[in-house]
Amino acid sequence: MVDYVSIMPDMFWIDGGPGARVRFVELDSWTRFLDWATGRFPLVAHSIGLSIGSAEFSDDDYVEQLARWHGRYGFLWHSDHLSFAQVRSASGNERHAGMAAPLPFDHDVLEMVTARLRELRGRFPSPFLVENAVAYLSFSDQDMTEPEFLNALVRESGCSLLLDLHNLYTNARNHQFDASAFLGALDLDAVVEVHIAGGGDFAGMYTDSHAGPCPEPVWSLLEEIIGVTPNLKGVTFEFHDSHFPKFGVEGVQRELARAREIWSRRGLT
Repeated sequence: MVDYVSIMPDMFWIDGGPGARVRFVELDSWTRFLDWATGRFPLVAHSIGLSIGSAEFSDDDYVEQLARWHGRYGFLWHSDHLSFAQVRSASGNERHAGMAAPLPFDHDVLEMVTARLRELRGRFPSPFLVENAVAYLSFSDQDMTEPEFLNALVRESGCSLLLDLHNLYTNARNHQFDASAFLGALDLDAVVEVHIAGGGDFAGMYTDSHAGPCPEPVWSLLEEIIGVTPNLKGVTFEFHDSHFPKFGVEGVQRELARAREIWSRRGLT
């Protein structure tokens, strides 16, 4: 049914936070699944806690925990989001914003994120991928377009890309731009993994809620790039388990089967 498994390491432990006497408490029932899956499926890691775009945030203990899990489970690659969630309050304490916030595509941000990615690449034994983020707000007077920023980031940091087509569709729909033109401007040679997902409308905007089947425009984008991403290693269907009672096993299987059928045409396009 699946060729590999993408896991979110942060979901497999309770994090007491920086300075806690016991920082990470692993969830035994969850790690037992990983122990079972190791050797049966290739595993890749998709973390949510690096907060790559935070101006001053760093968490060496968290990075070291991820590195230990690389040694333990042999992840083929590691990815995180081109966004930030950690912010510093007026009191000087670190706080979680409660959502992944987008970055302005400026030269100083590029320099900061490039330095951070170079450091991370030295800490993990496998390739590091950056995912294009959902942006529910936009910045004016940016130095670059998003494809230009991503292309420069790949070139200067040595990282690769996780191209989330549902994130792209969400942004294109909310901010009214051409998703195909975005792909045409992006260095698709850098794409190692693709995400697809479903979403829904909320409070007057379309959201990346992972709430069911992929919209047809997302499938169209996948078909558009499947034959022109020479280094693509996998397509991951993201699905939030809270919607599983409505979607069911059959719904997940349908999405995987359609993705597999599109993948089978890679050599024919």
